[in-house]
Amino acid sequence: MIRSDLDKGYRRFSRGLSLILTILVLIPMTIIAVVSHYQQISVFLLCALVAVLVVFQLSEAITDHLREAGLKREQFLARAEQPNKLASIGRLAAGVAHEINNPLAIINQQAGLIQDIQEMSPDFPHKDVVEESLVGIQNSVKRCKVITHRLLGFAHQTRMKMEQVDINGLIYEAVGFLAKEASYKQIGMKFVLDEDLQHPWSDRGELLQIFLNIIGNAIDAMAESGGIVTLTSQQIDQKNLRVCIADNGPGMTVEVQQHIFDPFFTTKETGRGTGLGLSIVYGLIRKLGGTVNVVSVVGKGTEFEIDLPLHLEEE
Repeated sequence: MIRSDLDKGYRRFSRGLSLILTILVLIPMTIIAVVSHYQQISVFLLCALVAVLVVFQLSEAITDHLREAGLKREQFLARAEQPNKLASIGRLAAGVAHEINNPLAIINQQAGLIQDIQEMSPDFPHKDVVEESLVGIQNSVKRCKVITHRLLGFAHQTRMKMEQVDINGLIYEAVGFLAKEASYKQIGMKFVLDEDLQHPWSDRGELLQIFLNIIGNAIDAMAESGGIVTLTSQQIDQKNLRVCIADNGPGMTVEVQQHIFDPFFTTKETGRGTGLGLSIVYGLIRKLGGTVNVVSVVGKGTEFEIDLPLHLEEE
């Protein structure tokens, strides 16, 4: 809606500019023609026609330049605003994670106590069901701890575990986690991986989370129609490598692309997405010293380009 209004404004500006420039050009030409008593009227009309055409072309060029400058300014402001948004959501994530960790510790402790008492007690009806339930509680607590650890990592309150990471192997691992879901939705996986890719020093767990999020989003985008997710790795130079995750799904509009990394922004139906996945991905990539770029065309698909350093420079 806003983009449409801006385009209308630029069109009105172009027409107004054309009218003003036309008047400014024709007035002196008319004065010259009057002074010369219209002795060369055909030359005058030809010059007037050429002048009007030049004026319209010039006004269109000026308007296009202004439109492009305005778009670049919007994109710059959006990128500049992103770190502030992520800082706010980071503080919120850290607070939530700390608050959740305390009751999780109590739940885990009490479940362990019940398990110890049960092991010392004689058999009773449904003892196996109780034991199975206790194991389920403890596994769920562990999963919640992993989630809160990731939230703290997004908020930059956990230390990264730096190690040499096999990026290609990690891509295969991420796809393995999502293989059943992709197969169910008739989505294929295509690998174009550089076998000579160097192993960067990075955090394996956070890279896995990045790949899982983006590949998962690609699968969700093609859930209705099916398609192909293409995963590419390549060495850019001696200091950086690139991972591309592309799909041939419905793509995104320019307006959606401007907000995909905003916290709580989602195009999914209510209950299917929190809008935090890509904002966390953006924060993690920056934390690992990398950058992410998104290229999307409506009706053709979306591609995420992730550039990562081989060695994270100390700040």
